Amino acid sequence: MLIAFLSLALLAGPALASGAQATPPPRAAKQLAAVRGEVVKISSPRQGLLLITVRPARDYAEVTVLARENDLVGNGVGREGAADLLGLLTDDPHDDETITAAELNEGDVVSVIYDPQAQNRALEIYVH
Repeated sequence: MLIAFLSLALLAGPALASGAQATPPPRAAKQLAAVRGEVVKISSPRQGLLLITVRPARDYAEVTVLARENDLVGNGVGREGAADLLGLLTDDPHDDETITAAELNEGDVVSVIYDPQAQNRALEIYVH
């Protein structure tokens, strides 16, 4: 028993003397979530922030995400520099301009990538 203890101390001694530190355990990977659906409610809990409630397709619960008013909203439809025909006919205000989360309206169809571990903070928003 004493010999085993001394052997262990001798083996661990050089590692401790050299200042070697144990490596920290790896951090858990961040798990993100996404929702696509219709904006059914937009409210402002305080200056500069928005709570955006999105109703996805049937059989899924509504999701409320937190976004800053000045968060940029991307275009979820792949357009290669040209406006689509429907946008030209209807004078869609979302064509060829960058909009922010504050300019979203109820009824817009959006996709949102958000972090459920950070109070559902919206990381990316796309309008369709």
